[in-house]
Amino acid sequence: MHPRCLRQLQTAARPFLRLKNRHHQPSLTTTLTATVKCIHSCESLEPFHFLLQENRGVLVLFTTEICHLSRKAQLLFEEFAHDKNSTSSPVAFVQVDLNALRDAAAIGIKFDVRATPTFMFFVGGMKVFEIQGYDVQELRMRLSMFLHPVHPHIPLSLPALEKLGLKPILFNRVPNLAAISEKLTSFLDSATTWFLPLDTSLSKVDTMGMLFGTVIPYVTAAFTTSQCLPLHPLFDFWHDVTSSMSWNMPEDQLFPLVDLWRIVLLDKKVSSWCADRNGLDSPLVLLLSKACEGSSRNYLLTLLRMLSNAFNNRALGRKILLSAQNNLATLLEHTLVHQDTEIRRSASSLTFNIFAHLQELRAENLCKGDEEGADHSEMEICMTLLNAEWEASIACVVLAAIRNESDGGIGMLFAALGLIVRFSPFIDHLLQLLGALHAQSTLKNKFRENRRNWNMEEAAWALLQEVADKLCPPSASI
Repeated sequence: MHPRCLRQLQTAARPFLRLKNRHHQPSLTTTLTATVKCIHSCESLEPFHFLLQENRGVLVLFTTEICHLSRKAQLLFEEFAHDKNSTSSPVAFVQVDLNALRDAAAIGIKFDVRATPTFMFFVGGMKVFEIQGYDVQELRMRLSMFLHPVHPHIPLSLPALEKLGLKPILFNRVPNLAAISEKLTSFLDSATTWFLPLDTSLSKVDTMGMLFGTVIPYVTAAFTTSQCLPLHPLFDFWHDVTSSMSWNMPEDQLFPLVDLWRIVLLDKKVSSWCADRNGLDSPLVLLLSKACEGSSRNYLLTLLRMLSNAFNNRALGRKILLSAQNNLATLLEHTLVHQDTEIRRSASSLTFNIFAHLQELRAENLCKGDEEGADHSEMEICMTLLNAEWEASIACVVLAAIRNESDGGIGMLFAALGLIVRFSPFIDHLLQLLGALHAQSTLKNKFRENRRNWNMEEAAWALLQEVADKLCPPSASI
């Protein structure tokens, strides 16, 4: 699959994870009333958005007073709400009468309601499904899954995939710090002008002083000597050094700095500090933003390995996904099908780490279910962190990489595809896509055509067959 085709599947990130602000709640006294004990009636966008933000799951019924089917749907809706109330399911029920007020009609326009009755299902503020009309059987089935979610892959036995475990693949070789210092000195000395970025006012002299007087000595003490580390290292200066250098040096001269970050992320203090940084205040996100299709081999290779090591810290891995999901997708789009073997393998490792991290969150969610008192914050993250199109775009490029791979470094791609599919909250969408892309036949053809030619462990072929037979649907026409 051509990268241009894959790019069409990607969509702009949206802030699915919304923070609750209880100090600025909209006034609901005139626009939010109870039609029955557990059904909200919304008449404008503000309280509607408030309900989406305050509730993990929301089921909305759009009706019009003159619609005969709307009246039938309302009776069924009340039955569903009663069932929810009796099971303590964390789902809010909302009814919107589009004829009630002009502001209520604005809700229908915002969410593209074209007929009544229309049922919409929201998770974490994102619409995940819609049903138009009054199909009682389908509505009951969807409501049962929504109120008591059970993933279709839970009962599957996947020994080959489970044997791999979910521990991240790490690149922990300590670089030659003397060689790194020499390269950075040369690159910095060659910079004839120096721009002071907005987030730091470091001159070139100050940058070099902090780099060689603080950053590199810390890495040396942490990984090559038995020296005591400072109790309160000033990691904020590390960000300033990284920002200053990234503004003033081309990316093909930044790879030694990225390699320093790669190894130092294995230090718990550093990774924990990085996990508290947001957006471009994170050195990792800043360095990721510098990557492009034409980036040098050295930069791409060190960047992929640095990001892989970030997933050694659970909080940092989650922050990277929250802050840079589109940049990650673009990076993987270029590197999983790169002509360089080492870049492809490092990209496969990063893809595995991303979806091993997500599977861990999703598996915990499925185990917790809706237990009373359970902390659903992790579940909300893994359900709403990434949209269906984002996940589909990664699945597409992994499948393209499997098709194009010509050596024995393909086993991690099988594992990555299996992790993408196994507990995806967008499983219906994903299976439909994989069927249209003939994923199962692609894997089986790869098995038949290349098994005798590749020196691959039997476990990798068992993994391929398991992903193809149990997680990929039969081919389907679009």
